[in-house]
Amino acid sequence: MDTPKTGGYSLSRTFTKALVFVYVASILISLPITYLLTQREVYHAADLDLKLLVDMVGSVRGVVKEDTRPYFLPKGEFLPVVVSSTVMAKTVAAKFRKVQPDYLIRMVSDNPLNPEDRPEGLETDVLNSMRAQQQASSLIRTGNIRGQDYLISASPTKAEADCMLCHGDPAKAPDAITAKYGKSSGFGWKDGAIVGVSLVGVPLANTNAIVLVRSLLIVGIITVLFAIILLLLNINVRHNIIDPIVEITGTAKAMSLGKHKHPLQTARRDEIGALVHALELMRRSLVVATEHIARLRNKPPSGPTK
Repeated sequence: MDTPKTGGYSLSRTFTKALVFVYVASILISLPITYLLTQREVYHAADLDLKLLVDMVGSVRGVVKEDTRPYFLPKGEFLPVVVSSTVMAKTVAAKFRKVQPDYLIRMVSDNPLNPEDRPEGLETDVLNSMRAQQQASSLIRTGNIRGQDYLISASPTKAEADCMLCHGDPAKAPDAITAKYGKSSGFGWKDGAIVGVSLVGVPLANTNAIVLVRSLLIVGIITVLFAIILLLLNINVRHNIIDPIVEITGTAKAMSLGKHKHPLQTARRDEIGALVHALELMRRSLVVATEHIARLRNKPPSGPTK
């Protein structure tokens, strides 16, 4: 039986277009959601590491302030690493960076003993922000230091009375300090003034790179799923809807040409079955009508009796 023309309209093509639209919409929706969730995950992981690092640095400085400095200074024993919390923190940071080079621990000042401790770029901005806020105990922000993106926690370094031993009058500073750093920088600190900041930074993973990998994975999964669904649905739609409709359409066309001797049968109880049943009733009506017309044509004409 020839497939009747449908004027270019196809249920199968329409169904396929609808699935393709859903596929494209799924991709467009999933990509920004993936980016936002990945960014949140990256920042959450960095924040946990940052808190741990801040607590570690604070604990190191606390040991100096509460334990080693009160023990050594009254005895007149001056060893920078045990009487200066900054030196101790820097010493620990240097050893820490040997095993964890991606992390940042910096104690910077615009009037330091060691020139290596001068702030650079973002560090200067953070120091100025801390001075502008005065009352702020910490500041958290993201930024790039020395080519690496970090989630940064900064806390102000305030000069205290104990600091004046090394950072007050250079003429009264310990020989160990002036011999190593000279007398041109790192002195003249004022008690209570913000003289620098402690910066702790956790490297931020490249969010865009992670999103790209995850997006490609999601697109691949969605593509495979939609391809399987499309194939299965196309097979199911063609077998259960398209082919029966094409057959019914051919049968209706044949009936219109007078070919209506063969009964239509189906075991289906859905809309297609109802359509076949209705067409069968129409076929029977056509058969009855055709037979009736044939009998009328073959019946001899009745005339007057002589």
